[in-house]
Amino acid sequence: MAFVKTAQRPGPAGLQTLAVIDIGSSAIRMEIAEISTDGRVTALENLKRAVPLGRDCFATGKIDRRTINLAIDVLRDFQNVLEPYGVRHIRAVATNAVREASNQELFVERVYMATDIAVDVITGAEESRLLYTAVRHAFARAGLTLDDDALIIEQGAGHLDATRLKKGEVLLATSFPLGTLRVTGAVANESRGGAATLDLMKQFIGHALSEINHALHFDEIGQLVMLGAEVRFAAERLQKKEAAGVRKVRRNQLLKFARGTAKLRPEQIAEAYGLPFEECESLVPCLMSYAEIVKRTPVDAIVIPPVSLRDGLILDYIADPTGKSELDAQIYASAENLGRRYQFDEPHARHVTELATILFDALAEEHGLSKRERRLLRVASLVHDIGLFISGASHHKHSEYLINAADIFGIRDADKAIVASVARYHRRALPQATHMGFVSLARKERATVSKLAALLRIADALDRSHSQRIHLKKVELSAEELVLTIDGDQDLALERLSMRAKADLFEEVFGRTVLLQPQRFEDA
Repeated sequence: MAFVKTAQRPGPAGLQTLAVIDIGSSAIRMEIAEISTDGRVTALENLKRAVPLGRDCFATGKIDRRTINLAIDVLRDFQNVLEPYGVRHIRAVATNAVREASNQELFVERVYMATDIAVDVITGAEESRLLYTAVRHAFARAGLTLDDDALIIEQGAGHLDATRLKKGEVLLATSFPLGTLRVTGAVANESRGGAATLDLMKQFIGHALSEINHALHFDEIGQLVMLGAEVRFAAERLQKKEAAGVRKVRRNQLLKFARGTAKLRPEQIAEAYGLPFEECESLVPCLMSYAEIVKRTPVDAIVIPPVSLRDGLILDYIADPTGKSELDAQIYASAENLGRRYQFDEPHARHVTELATILFDALAEEHGLSKRERRLLRVASLVHDIGLFISGASHHKHSEYLINAADIFGIRDADKAIVASVARYHRRALPQATHMGFVSLARKERATVSKLAALLRIADALDRSHSQRIHLKKVELSAEELVLTIDGDQDLALERLSMRAKADLFEEVFGRTVLLQPQRFEDA
């Protein structure tokens, strides 16, 4: 999360002013909001400027120099708007166009050098998390309930972002390459017109959705939540506002509106509805995509809350520790779902996670890490063995690869690299300068990996039998030893043998040997 201080003026006591910037594929948007001490948000201003980042990236793989210059000019103009408001913090994120560009780092660096705005390039999973956060908040304000088998989707210019819930848990949070620019680009070179072009567009969308269905299972969806300016535009013309601005549109209403709009050219839409031309270009492909999704689901109505990525960014900024508990639960559920995808030993993974967490909490003063690292340790513990799906040999390395390639809800790329490395070192060799994943981390992150992996290795050794029979009664740290007292009078021969192979990293990082003792020894 990158915050940049700007010019500031004293405001009313207890109020903070925040600006969030969304650098998307077709436009850069900024919202300025005032936040009170009790968490109430008052929107002060919303700005939007068209910048064709996606048109460059999706066609050539990189962002053109002139487009970068345009983005910088827009952000400078935004900064001029910020100053009178006394904005204290800025959070700027870039999504799929910048994420996919081969010159991503150049874009971020040039923006920072020209404006002092640090841009955070977020993953598709992070986008979905922020949208999920905004939807939950909007539902709560409206007194609505998010269904246990809901699907939340937003089609942007580059991707279709999706969060799929199953039994109330996040089953999947990711992006699919089905953005409006990709749809129009796919049919642009065909010398067709009118109904023939629409038919080709429908075929392209249908083929993409057939592949996406393998992940989302449209026929099992109990509640469909649609986001985005295009579907809000349709909803405003089909349904009056309900509680907190949330609208519910009947499926037949949306399908009929999509069919009618598809017959109009962008200039006709602009004239009929008074919309800017650039917004009209995305309306037809978006509504066609949403209509095809609706047809594949059994839902009778679609829920359309007035939320955006920027709402998620604001909520993310003001969230307190109690508000994070729901996020943590969904993160761990996502990690477990990843484990199930690779047929992990779930009881073992959960038991190792609890043992590792007990060690982390007991040694808090020694390792000096925060709640963030505690979360990363728990995620790494849950998925440390997924590499066994590929092979038993070197499965720790396979785990590292699979984690790096996965989308874990609520875990950013930088944190995912830490999780992957911690899982990689749950067995065998210790971190070394020849290991590319490890040395690519910053020095502070390498130290974090070493500390967390040391704890995971001990926790994994304690469940060497995969029977969950070992439970910790007491954890004591002295100047020379870490003494682990095991609940009950048990034979610890297997665990001591495993500990001799896995306690080496703890001894190297924390400078103590590890001693196991049964409860009877403590009582003696």
